[in-house]
Amino acid sequence: MPITSSILWGFIRLCFMLLFIYYLNRKLVNTSPKNNFLEFLVWQWFRYGSIMGTLIFVSVQCGIYNLVNCVIILLGIIAIDYVGFRNLRNPKAYYENTVKANVQLILRRMENNYPTKGWLVFPRRSKPGKPRGWYILALVILISVLTFVSRAYFFNYDSYSLSPVWIADLETIVGFDAQKWFEGQSTVVGDLAYVNLYGKIATVTPEIALQSIGILESVLLSVLIFWVVSKVTRSKHIAPTIAALSFGLVYTLSPLNIYFVLQNRPIFLALTFGLPVMVYYLRPGLLKMTKWQFFFAFIVAFFAIGLIDIFTLCILFPPFMLTGLCFAKKKSGNFKWVGLLSYLCGVTLIMGLYAIIAKYFNSDLEMFMHSNFLAVSSYTYIPQLVVDLDVLLGYYRIISAVAAVLIVIYTFVAKEDWRASFAFLVYFNLLLFIKSMNNAWIDDDLLTQGLAVFMPIVAGIAIASVVRIFNFIKVFGRLQKWNPILVGSLIAVFVVISIQKQQQNLGKLTESDPTQREVLEAYDNITRDYFPYTYAIVNNNMTQILSQDKHFFMNYSDFIYDYPRQDSIYFKNIKNPKFIKEHPEDVIPKSVLVFVFDDDVTSETYVEDGELKPIVLDHLALLKKRGRKVQLFYDNKHVKVYEIVNEPESSRISDLIF
Repeated sequence: MPITSSILWGFIRLCFMLLFIYYLNRKLVNTSPKNNFLEFLVWQWFRYGSIMGTLIFVSVQCGIYNLVNCVIILLGIIAIDYVGFRNLRNPKAYYENTVKANVQLILRRMENNYPTKGWLVFPRRSKPGKPRGWYILALVILISVLTFVSRAYFFNYDSYSLSPVWIADLETIVGFDAQKWFEGQSTVVGDLAYVNLYGKIATVTPEIALQSIGILESVLLSVLIFWVVSKVTRSKHIAPTIAALSFGLVYTLSPLNIYFVLQNRPIFLALTFGLPVMVYYLRPGLLKMTKWQFFFAFIVAFFAIGLIDIFTLCILFPPFMLTGLCFAKKKSGNFKWVGLLSYLCGVTLIMGLYAIIAKYFNSDLEMFMHSNFLAVSSYTYIPQLVVDLDVLLGYYRIISAVAAVLIVIYTFVAKEDWRASFAFLVYFNLLLFIKSMNNAWIDDDLLTQGLAVFMPIVAGIAIASVVRIFNFIKVFGRLQKWNPILVGSLIAVFVVISIQKQQQNLGKLTESDPTQREVLEAYDNITRDYFPYTYAIVNNNMTQILSQDKHFFMNYSDFIYDYPRQDSIYFKNIKNPKFIKEHPEDVIPKSVLVFVFDDDVTSETYVEDGELKPIVLDHLALLKKRGRKVQLFYDNKHVKVYEIVNEPESSRISDLIF
């Protein structure tokens, strides 16, 4: 099974949660037709997603981190943001003028038998021929689903799950619940804090959240790439769709290691905040904020980026901030300087924080910074590329140059504003220049990961500049009303071509060891079926972290040498409450689930466990002779899980509830 049901259901829960929040926002807060789902998602993620990252950090330091506390504090921040500081100064007037009016409106609708349909339909005030919000919503959903399915396909090739790096990441994720953020580590872990939060929101286990986050990062980036291209070009659907699908579906032209495409990448999560910052920096009018609001919103975003990935904050952003000074709209006034000041303040805050932490742990700040500028768990091997990476980047240089020429023509001949597009093209070429410098402080792998995000944006800008030529022709201009059909056909063709053209290259990839996937699938089934701390799991020592805060753990040595004795003592005295009370160490769990690996397993991690198979089966047979019920719980090619039932109907959730 390439993907567990928990990963899928976690994604579905998150999607429905976002749709419900959007419905409430659209119906009760911002009823403007311009407030489509895409704009809502990007704005809320930029504003409150960054606040949530900062909130997690502060709450962990205060020792109060949990989902309830974070939600309560965030709701308080949202309420203050909605009401406004000016209204808070005079709450009585706000209550009289606003709150009462809204309550009266709701009561009036209830008294007048306001039709149910009215609660489900949004007001339509869009211009004739202009796509409605449902069209944008459908595009976002389609792009998200295609990216999700595309990434999920590579579970068969995933080399990240249950690797030493994966185990270390999971330990960090679980550590947040113990109010631990910095434990003398030399790397920032803000991205894993979001993984922990996602697990709580989607009600999935930390290991499922860690397996899911790589997909979620890609889905969010695909949507954001669509949004970025639609904001910096005059193409609102065609070019953005191609750019988003290029990131989500095209792998033979993407500089990402396909075997680790599902690994969480701090640079990707950081850029989910970075891309909105870049667009808002170039076009501050989109935010409709005062300079002070703009300043503080950007500081929080930069601080969150610094918690997630220092490389993005200190290497990827400086060239863009300087580029933005040259190409930001003239009408934006001093907002570009406010943005630059907020960046400098954000960097100062995060560097000050890390300096304090380095001093607390008696570590060198320079070494701390240098270690975060290096890709410790990244890999340069890119087996699926159809051309060499340098050749591919050369093609992108040519594409960006052609697009730049067309943009210059549109700017000076057609008097159109393409500043933001040109800024991204210049920035992309600056990144290529930085890559060619081979600086010891700039990791080539991390920079390549960043380029993997900006390459589709450059492609989208280039396509938009070409599509703009056809818009000057009246015949093509009349096709605007057929835009949904055209874009739908384009998506279908793109999907078919991407499958056909990549099938040969992707078919050459070697599937990863299925044992890892089977182990995680078995754990997922156990977690969903059994009540916490009513059972124990017997497995490899390396998997002990999977048991933390969920159930008891026993390694094979303890099971083979100690468990038969404990079993004998416990059942001999099971009807003696006094003995049980005086000897709690001899009490065994109500159920024990034993992992048995096939003796021909190829994974280095489980080879020794496979050799133990005859011994483990002999012990299970011994327990069965003693009268214990031993049944097969999970059966797959390389992994089997046997359940030793010590107390019937006392562990499974279904037995306890029904």
